Amino acid sequence: MTHAYLTYVPAFPKPSQMRRELPHVKVFPDGREVCQTRLDHPEGAEGRAEYKRRKEAMWERQKGICCLYGFLPECPGKLEIKLATFEHEDGRGGGKRDDRISLPDGTWINGVSHLQCNSAKGSKHIPFNRARNALAKRD
Repeated sequence: MTHAYLTYVPAFPKPSQMRRELPHVKVFPDGREVCQTRLDHPEGAEGRAEYKRRKEAMWERQKGICCLYGFLPECPGKLEIKLATFEHEDGRGGGKRDDRISLPDGTWINGVSHLQCNSAKGSKHIPFNRARNALAKRD
């Protein structure tokens, strides 16, 4: 014999009883993707791993060369993977951060750079991938 109070499941659970799906990569309606990298985020470890995987993929496609090489005179060019930082081509502020490494059509966006190059660039917009993509279309 079972008792009703032992099998009762509320129709509307309390917020603390609800299981929330927090993806480690948030996809926005406009297509932008943002890896959840915050330490206090439940999916932060997975988000940081994905962010690192994307950095490594960009480093490989750039053949170990800083994406800002040729745009900043102080850039040494060759980039070691352990020194690579994620360079957001269109910036990170104002709700426009995008952690994708390519668009659906295959166009490259973002890149990896030296920390000192990333810092020297600051908030200036340098279309390093647009220049590369334009040259690739001419060939």
